[in-house]
Amino acid sequence: MIGHGLNLLIKPDKPPLFNYISFCRYLNLHKLERIIYTIRNIKEEIKWSMISEEIFKLFINKNNRFTHLIIPYGYKRQIQYLSGFEHCFSELESLRCDVKTNQGFLNGLAQVCKSIKKLVVNVRVINKPGIIDLIEAQTKLEDVRFVFDLMTRRIDDILFYRICGKSLVKRANTIRHLQVNNELIPNLSSYVNLISLEIGTHEHNASWNNLENVSLPSLRILKAHKVPTNILVNFIENNKGILLEIKISDISFEVHTKKLIQAIYNNCPNLQYLELIINDDDILELENLLINCRHLDGLILNVFNINTDEMGWDRLFEILIKRASKNLFKFKFIHRTTIKFEALKNFFENWKNRKPMLLHFIEMFHLSSKHLSLIESFKKKGIIKIFYHDKFSYGFDDFEWIKMR
Repeated sequence: MIGHGLNLLIKPDKPPLFNYISFCRYLNLHKLERIIYTIRNIKEEIKWSMISEEIFKLFINKNNRFTHLIIPYGYKRQIQYLSGFEHCFSELESLRCDVKTNQGFLNGLAQVCKSIKKLVVNVRVINKPGIIDLIEAQTKLEDVRFVFDLMTRRIDDILFYRICGKSLVKRANTIRHLQVNNELIPNLSSYVNLISLEIGTHEHNASWNNLENVSLPSLRILKAHKVPTNILVNFIENNKGILLEIKISDISFEVHTKKLIQAIYNNCPNLQYLELIINDDDILELENLLINCRHLDGLILNVFNINTDEMGWDRLFEILIKRASKNLFKFKFIHRTTIKFEALKNFFENWKNRKPMLLHFIEMFHLSSKHLSLIESFKKKGIIKIFYHDKFSYGFDDFEWIKMR
């Protein structure tokens, strides 16, 4: 660059003792682009382009090899033409990308990368062949996650899903973890080694026939979003005794949730973690669930419609006090109404001589200062070990009570 009149160093410096970048295994292109942008003080576009290319050559060359790659949304830079690209990514194990990523870049990765184990695909604009070619090229896929933008829907979705679903099925024997919508799993029963399944859609009237009468002998974790209650009941009954974690969100109350709760406690005796939507009518069935599922360690209740002025909160907390096993001490309450103060106080007072609880409130309406003072007083007494409240539970995984990141 000095030969072209570019010298970014204010003073000459000694070279580093060794090549630090060669020890890097994780490459986040979004962060790299941000770093480049922060030093952008060259007005001439030609000179700036040269600087940017030289910085990328520091990372993409025959001396470096990455195992993890993150590509930001709509990434357009074609780094597949840089010398050393094949060497850099030949042992890639984890890739996070977007279907709108430059197709030449994805095709380049498909030619080079054959042993990706974890693939996370953000889906916004689709009908792009690059991601399908990338899936077809893999031989060791274990973890595949399609993360959908639920605000976006295009008429040409179906063709993409159909082709991509066929590509995924070819890798069914190696896939252990799968996050998809209903249209990407035409042959779900083929995934015989599946351990965790996360399924969902943004449409309440989507077809879920592909989930009916499916048995997955290795399945331990089920997460479902907007899947009809009758479909979930059938699926849980067909996978009796093996599920350890269940998360159910955004179901329709047109079909009563009692049948779903009954299916869980009749078929999941070893359940350790559960997230469930309940209303006033479901509280008594929750008692049966606590009686039958004695291995529960964490419980997340999305309290959909409990009347604050009546006995809903009282009954809910009384059942938790009466029926919660010694294992159960982690709670999250997602609620849209104010929690009855006296009911909450009684809940804490009767939790004595139990394992101190980990407690989260995720709410649409803020807790009052009176509620917070009550919680602080029971923290001091050792009844509550950790307390967290927010509107959205940012920074936590589904069944995580202590922030690890």
